[in-house]
Amino acid sequence: MDKFTSRRRASWQSKAPPWPFLAAALALAVAGGVLVSLYASGVLLGDGTSGGRAIVWVKTLSNIVIPALAIGAGVGALLNGAYLSPAGRQGALKWSIWLMAAAAVGAAPMSVAKGMEADRIGYEIRLKAAVAEARIASRRSENDFYRRMHLLARHQGYGVSILRSSDGVAQARKAIAGHRDLLASARVDYDKGQAEARAALAGVIVRESQREAVLERFDTAQVTRKALMDKVWAVHERIIALSEEEVDVLYANRGRWRPNAYGGGTVDSRPLLNQLRRIGSDRRKASAEHDRLYSEIATLDAETNAGIDRVIEMSIRGE
Repeated sequence: MDKFTSRRRASWQSKAPPWPFLAAALALAVAGGVLVSLYASGVLLGDGTSGGRAIVWVKTLSNIVIPALAIGAGVGALLNGAYLSPAGRQGALKWSIWLMAAAAVGAAPMSVAKGMEADRIGYEIRLKAAVAEARIASRRSENDFYRRMHLLARHQGYGVSILRSSDGVAQARKAIAGHRDLLASARVDYDKGQAEARAALAGVIVRESQREAVLERFDTAQVTRKALMDKVWAVHERIIALSEEEVDVLYANRGRWRPNAYGGGTVDSRPLLNQLRRIGSDRRKASAEHDRLYSEIATLDAETNAGIDRVIEMSIRGE
């Protein structure tokens, strides 16, 4: 203040032109936006790769807007304290808004580039997850069938020692009926699993041409795979029939065989022994047929998956 009056002396800012201060503030805001987009963009709210495409771009917008608001407000306060207020000028709010816009402009290019990369990565994650889910769904009925078959054989199986017990025949027939029930469920669930697998693939591939290419490979393979699975189920039906025949034969000839110390049985009748040997031979043939069919299915699945993977990789690369 002037020592003879109460009036405030004019500051040097009031005599200085505004454009150097405004230019410096705008440059500082832009530089701040660029710096944030290089090193901190996406840190606060994430890049959205774990969500859908809309989430990615909402996060990208937020990674531009939120830092821009903070930078613009900070530089605006600095401009007001260093120039506007000492110069007795108004417009701090107006210039803060312009500085926010400048910071957003500075942050936008790199943030958008990161958003595009996050979009690509998120699409890749969703696509590969859908493919994995499709493959799990396509084998779910089969895997569940064999898992439950293992439990059935372990806890409700039958052998000669069990057949000799008072309820052995009932237990054996219960195990065979369980095998038949599991087989019926697996046949019903198979088509459901294939439909789920197809839907998982169709729902996530963005480009129509690539989606059609994947589904064409899937549908073509399913015709052959379904025919092979029908043969697999037929093999199981044959094994069930052989198990029923074996129990009937052993029950009808209860006095002509006895359990031995090795977990098997000793047969005293040549005709009965021949019948059991024939049943055993037929069961081994059925098991060999089952393994051969599953080898064909595994080869078909590998070829189909390889073809689908090629299209998926093209889709990820945007080709």
